[in-house]
Amino acid sequence: MSLIKLAIHNNGIQMTQVDFYILGENSQRQITSMVCRLCEKALAQELSVLIYVASPADAQQMDDLLWTYKANSFIAHSSHFTQTKLNSDYFYPVFIHYPTAADKTDVVPIRDQYKQLLINLTTEIPSFFQKFTRMAEMVGKNNEEKAIARNRYRTYLQQGLSLNKYDL
Repeated sequence: MSLIKLAIHNNGIQMTQVDFYILGENSQRQITSMVCRLCEKALAQELSVLIYVASPADAQQMDDLLWTYKANSFIAHSSHFTQTKLNSDYFYPVFIHYPTAADKTDVVPIRDQYKQLLINLTTEIPSFFQKFTRMAEMVGKNNEEKAIARNRYRTYLQQGLSLNKYDL
C-alpha cells in the first residue's frame, strides 16, 4: 500500500487522506507495532511523521518504543518533552506531540516538514489534522474503541474527506 496519495477536493484544494487501521485482540501491542511500521515506511519514502499521543506519559512510552523497536536499529525522533521543540531549527523526521492549549486554538506551530503524515493515537480528532496530507487512525477491537472510531469516521465523511479502512 502506498503511504501517500493525495485527495483533491473538486475545488482544487488538497484534502487530508484518512486511513483507519483496524487491529486485532491485543490491540495496544499491535497499535504500537503498527506506528513503528508506518514510521519506517514514511522514512523510507523520505516523509516526515507527527505522532499525536494523549499525554506526556504516552509520549514517553512512544519515545522508549521508537528507541527499542528493533534490536539492531532505532527510529530517529524527538518529542515535546525534550529540548528540541516542534518549531526549532533542527529537524527530526519523526516528532511525538501531545495536546497543549495551543492545539485547541488550532494555532499549533507545525513546521511544513511535519505536515506529511499524522498518526493519531488519541480518542479525539486533532483540531489541526487538516494541515496534513495524510492521517492514520489506529482502532482496537474492543467495542468502546470501535464506537469512538465510528464517530470519527462519520465526522471525516461529513467533511468530504477520502477514507480508507484496513483490517489487520
